[in-house]
Amino acid sequence: MKEYKETQHSIHYKSLSDLSFYSAGYEKCKPSYSYGPKYRNYQLIHFVLSGEGTLHINEQTFNLKQGDAFLIPSGKISYYKASATNPWCYTWISFLGINSQNYIYQMMKKTDDIYIIHNLDITKYKTLIDEIINLQENNVIHYLKANSLLFLILAQLFEDINLSENQMQTKSLANDLKFYFDVNYAEKLILKDIAKKFGIHPNYLTRIFHEKFHLSPKQYIMQLKLKKARSLLITTELSISIIASSLGFDDQLAFSRTFKKEFSISPSMYRKYYAEK
Repeated sequence: MKEYKETQHSIHYKSLSDLSFYSAGYEKCKPSYSYGPKYRNYQLIHFVLSGEGTLHINEQTFNLKQGDAFLIPSGKISYYKASATNPWCYTWISFLGINSQNYIYQMMKKTDDIYIIHNLDITKYKTLIDEIINLQENNVIHYLKANSLLFLILAQLFEDINLSENQMQTKSLANDLKFYFDVNYAEKLILKDIAKKFGIHPNYLTRIFHEKFHLSPKQYIMQLKLKKARSLLITTELSISIIASSLGFDDQLAFSRTFKKEFSISPSMYRKYYAEK
């Protein structure tokens, strides 16, 4: 592994900046090499240079290959693993600052898979990150150089996904709410707290969301939770209590009642049915 981490300035200092470089690196992974589960207080972007691997984040799983980039926003627990037969090689850059989350969330909103950008010309990103990795000293000059290269990388990503300034400035509160739910549905969400976060009344939140998507926020969030629950029941051996907890239900009983009401079958019978198919 190769890595350059800027340590001349504290994380606190960088978090108060508009946008600040934190680290960059390169890893050629061995078969089945894994990293995490890991919680970070900075934004992180990996670029897959070759091979294949899997990302697990926010109760979702993504299979990745050369040309893909995966976005890990701060505050999200992630786990990723190299393929056993075709392990990946990737390069990464991390950053933080007052506007860092806004930049990474704008990219996430633009992609179909939220956390994944597909079909990138990875070579140009590797070239820029290699320049950072080759910086040898922790001083102001190299800190400024690393920041300038960070800005170039983000500008290139914005260009590649056709994210314009007009799109960033265009406000759609209903779409912003939907994105918030898509990213945070696995948590125990309280509409009053979400409304406060967006600076609106809970009743107004419910109304504008229903007008746009023809579902109440609670119905939409529950759809996301149950869709993920079905996937976890079929594809993992996690206990029903763990699945219930990971999706923000109060307990296994509350989850089982909700699941059976929606699908007319208990979670345990649902798992058994698909296991026998």
